[in-house]
This record gives sequence, C-alpha cells and structure tokens, in this order.
Amino acid sequence: MDPAVLTGDGFDSQLAGSADRFADLLHTVFAREGGADGTDTDAADYPASPTIGAWISHARSVLTSADPYSAGPDLRPVVDDLSVDPLTTTTPAALETVELLDAMVRVRETPDRATVEALTDTLTWTTDAPEMIRRTALVTVVAGLTGAGMPVAARGAVTRVDPPRISATTAILLAWDNSYGNASPGGLPPVAAARSARDVAVSVLARIRDTPEEIRRTVAGAVVASCPEDGLVRRWAQRL
Repeated sequence: MDPAVLTGDGFDSQLAGSADRFADLLHTVFAREGGADGTDTDAADYPASPTIGAWISHARSVLTSADPYSAGPDLRPVVDDLSVDPLTTTTPAALETVELLDAMVRVRETPDRATVEALTDTLTWTTDAPEMIRRTALVTVVAGLTGAGMPVAARGAVTRVDPPRISATTAILLAWDNSYGNASPGGLPPVAAARSARDVAVSVLARIRDTPEEIRRTVAGAVVASCPEDGLVRRWAQRL
C-alpha cells in the first residue's frame, strides 16, 4: 500500500474495510513511525476514519512512554481500553500489538526480571505485530537486562526472540560494556535501516565514550536535551 494514501483527501476509508487492510495500515503507519522517511504520523492523517485514527493514536502514546525510564501519565487505562476496543480483535496485527504494549506497560509498572522475561515471552509469539513495535519492545528487554548488569541474558533474549532486524539502540546496548570477554557482539540480527531519534541519540553517546571528559559532558548534555522525554537516553548518558 502506498503510504501517500494515508494523508490528506487521498485516504480511502475502505482501506480499513477488512482485517487484512487494517493490518496493512498498521504496518505502514508504524514503519513510518520508525523514522524510515523521517516523518511522523498521527490521528490527523486519518480524517475519514476517526475510529482508526484514535486507535493508532492511543497505541502510539503507549509505545512512546512505555519503557521504565520515561516519565509520564499512567498508561494502564489506555492499554485496558485498547484491550476491549472492537478494532483490536479484527486482526492478529492489532491484537498482538496490544499484547506487546500490555507487556511493556507491566515492565514500566514493575521493572524487574519477571516482567522483563514475560515481555520476552510475548515477543517470541507476537510475530504479526508491526516490526517497529517489536523492535521497540526488544529495546525495553535489552535495556532492562543490561542496565541490571546482565548483558549475557540480554543477548540470550535477542537470540530467543530471533527478530529479522534489531534497532541500532539494541545493538549498541548489547556492545556497551563489551561484557562478552574478548568476543565481539557478532552473530546478532542485522540492524534496521530506519533510525529513530533514540537510535541517533544512543549512537552519538556511544561515539563519545572515549573522548575527553569535557567533550563527553557537553555532547551528552546536548543529546539529552534533544530527547527530553526519553528516559533511556538520559539513563545511558549518565553512564558515560
């Protein structure tokens, strides 16, 4: 489906007339959300289908703030509303998206090994969810485990999920402390070409790790300021 039909007067409400078309819509929207073409998508792009626009807007709001490092409102009511929304059960892509969002919010509510493992379990079977959402959920898993000093478990989680591609953030966090002895973090899935603002920020942080302290502080401060709502970026900047 041509992404151009998602905007303006060209959007055809019949695109959402079947489960397959709704699934295609989700995959297209969240592929763009991942930054492949540098654009954002919101409910305003769906003037002919406010119900679908609202569903996507709610899912997007949860995805944006569902990691345990980011501040924000309680996401549980939004996830619970999505769980009972009639649109959710129309296609596996929507249903599995909500399952992933629910598991991510559980990590945010109780960030411990059990909820991270539950999110990993969910990732192993939610293969119909948009790939960008799966990549974001995997970042939550990897950040939780590496942040707790368990990089080997983080790598094992990636191996278990076996995604076709991982985000640049996931790849960088896995290699952050080089905690595999003298082994490189090779053997991982390829890194997705799309780069989110978080991917760019974490990439910059990785590149300045060995620079003089004054440069690190200045650049890290600028990076954090560029992603003011991203607690993961702030957390990793503090590790420099």
